[in-house]
Amino acid sequence: MPQDVTSVAVMVGEMRGQLREVVHTLNNVSSKIDGLTREVIAMGPLAGEIAELRAEVKLNKAEIDVLKSERDQRRGAVGLVEWLVKHWPGVIGFLLLMALILRNQELLR
Repeated sequence: MPQDVTSVAVMVGEMRGQLREVVHTLNNVSSKIDGLTREVIAMGPLAGEIAELRAEVKLNKAEIDVLKSERDQRRGAVGLVEWLVKHWPGVIGFLLLMALILRNQELLR
């Protein structure tokens, strides 16, 4: 019987030690959660700043879209001028042919 009492006392001692570790761990976790809570509360004003930055990004995207559109228009105009410069003899010939056709139609009336 003394061995049973001794083994029960040992088990109770072990359980008491493990319970103490659980309480210690729980206290550590609780203090960490409190610290995180303080940090989250401190970040509250950042939400307004983030909203402002998002609005600014939307405006910048709109400005970029306008600039891209203007660039594309310029590229188109430059491309047309380059094509005319490259094919000027054909363009002049076409315009002369059209002028002759229109002149002949006027003469036929």
